[in-house]
Amino acid sequence: MTARTLSGVGIVVTDDRGLALYRYDKDQPSPSKWTCSGACTKTWIPVIVQDSVQTSGVEKSLLGTVHRNGRTQLTLAGWPLYRYVGDTAAGQVNGQGKNGEWYAVTPAGKKSAG
Repeated sequence: MTARTLSGVGIVVTDDRGLALYRYDKDQPSPSKWTCSGACTKTWIPVIVQDSVQTSGVEKSLLGTVHRNGRTQLTLAGWPLYRYVGDTAAGQVNGQGKNGEWYAVTPAGKKSAG
């Protein structure tokens, strides 16, 4: 995961393919708890990890995981992370502000302001 500047949203976190990562306002950071399930995960794909995550511009101490149906979902500052199905190319942030609940995540785990 890498911190990079994307048009319209400022500095946000992207995956190894340059796709923006998002957080969901209905989730909880402390303790980490995901609420997006079922049909929601077809649009907002949980970031599932198996090993340690390589970072650039993201404080490794803010990374964590939460268990999700026998798998491990990556968290940042406690917030479970997702990819948006509508982002099909690096640098897109089509999920920004969706339903007033989904936001690209900053390297500190905050909502991007864009």
